Amino acid sequence: MKLIATGSQTVGPFFSIGLAGLCQPRGMQTAAGSITIQGTLFDGDQKPIPDGVFEFWSTGQFVRTATNPDGSFSAVLRRPSDAHSFEVLIFMRGLLRPVFSRVYFGEASTLNNDECLLQVPEERRATLIAQPEKAADHFLWDVRMQGENETVFFDF
Repeated sequence: MKLIATGSQTVGPFFSIGLAGLCQPRGMQTAAGSITIQGTLFDGDQKPIPDGVFEFWSTGQFVRTATNPDGSFSAVLRRPSDAHSFEVLIFMRGLLRPVFSRVYFGEASTLNNDECLLQVPEERRATLIAQPEKAADHFLWDVRMQGENETVFFDF
C-alpha cells in the first residue's frame, strides 16, 4: 500500500511565516489599564508547540500573538471594562481551522456568575482561568491541545 499525504498533513508550520508581521511585537510592556497574559502552548505529549498563533478578542479589541520557539506566548491587552474574559482563537500546524476557547482573569467571585463558564463541568473550568502572577496585572495561562488537563474548547 502506498501512503500519500493528506491536506491536513501538509499544513504548516506557516503561521509564523505568514502572520509574523501581523502579530503584536514581542516584549511589549504593560501600560496603565492593561494586563499581560502569558503561557505556553502544549501538544498532547506535553511538548511545546513552537508555531502557534493566538488571537484574543473582546469588545473593541483584537490582539494577535505568535508562540516562541519554546512554545511560550505573551499578549498585552487592554483590560475590558465590561468583562473578565477574552475570546481566544488558536491556530497551529495540523489544524485546518482554528480552535475556539476563552481565557478568564480576575477574582473567583466575579467568575461565579459567568453563564458560559457555568456550562463547563466544574472539574474542567480551571483550564480556562488564567492565574495571577506576582507582578501586578500579569496572568499565566497554559494551553494544552490534548491529553491530561486539556484546555476546554468550544464549538462555534
